Amino acid sequence: MFGSKNKENFAEIERKKDALQAQIDELQSFIKEAPEKLQREQQERLQTMPAPDELTQRRRENDFSNRLTKGELKNERRHQARSALLFVLLFSAIICVSLWIYRIIAAAA
Repeated sequence: MFGSKNKENFAEIERKKDALQAQIDELQSFIKEAPEKLQREQQERLQTMPAPDELTQRRRENDFSNRLTKGELKNERRHQARSALLFVLLFSAIICVSLWIYRIIAAAA
């Protein structure tokens, strides 16, 4: 009576032991392979091409800089700075005219 119950308990303990050993082996292999896996993932990220829009932007910038000389780049920057200044002046003028019109309307009312 106790013999068969002990055998069942022993068999259950053996199954749990085997399951735990399998889990331990799985975790050990995971730990052992983790640095290699991380390195492969990092290598893959580095080798992956950037998004197409980013790629076209880079190509456009490279073509632009390859075509122009230093003097032409300096002129282009000066032109962009001048355009930015004109934009700021235009924006300021629009605000001033808007305020002037608002004051006229407010004084008439």
